[in-house]
Amino acid sequence: MLIVMLFLSLTLLCCAITALNGGRDGRWAAFMALATVLIGRAVGSVDLHLATSPGFKVVLDGALLVGFYVLMLNSRRYWTIWITGFQMNGVLAHAATWLAAGYTPAIYRGLESVWGIPIMLVMVLGATLDRRAGVDPH
Repeated sequence: MLIVMLFLSLTLLCCAITALNGGRDGRWAAFMALATVLIGRAVGSVDLHLATSPGFKVVLDGALLVGFYVLMLNSRRYWTIWITGFQMNGVLAHAATWLAAGYTPAIYRGLESVWGIPIMLVMVLGATLDRRAGVDPH
């Protein structure tokens, strides 16, 4: 439970910083990331089996990937390319486990969840560096 609370705290902090510093792109990225986490947690509180199923996770992560991709195509910020790439790695982790004949569930959990941390850090770093450089956030 401690890891979940730490991840939620990190997500909230990173999304707040990104929304404040990143202009329109930062607000959209923060909204999509936070909405994805909250949807996952809400579904998990109702039906833990569904929320932890690979099918639900790939749909949720796939939707976030599509959202980041659309943001990337409409953005002039480089950090949106990075977060889209990291999210793609998370979605590909789902595909890799489906293609592997026998996989270890612990490895799957690690592969599909590890990409959230770089996404959060790149969102914060990119939006903050853009703001510090005086880049117009719109």
